[in-house]
Amino acid sequence: MKIVWSRHSRIRFFERSLIYGINFGEAEQNILRQKVKQKQKDGTIKTIFKALDYFFTVIKEETKKQINVVSIWESNEREVLLWKKKN
Repeated sequence: MKIVWSRHSRIRFFERSLIYGINFGEAEQNILRQKVKQKQKDGTIKTIFKALDYFFTVIKEETKKQINVVSIWESNEREVLLWKKKN
């Protein structure tokens, strides 16, 4: 499956990669794996993942052939608890 990053999400990711030391491959692997995901009211999907010792949340739009990453940020406490509950 192909992963496409919006300009906004790419900029946000590069900011986080400088701060936390995560890499693109690791993020994309976790986005594909989708261990914790929630459908949103607007039709997008929220995916929460852990990279190194940090938690991140991704908003994405998904089809059978492509994942469009819309945004990425550091997970809040509620999202971290959800991730821990499902793993």
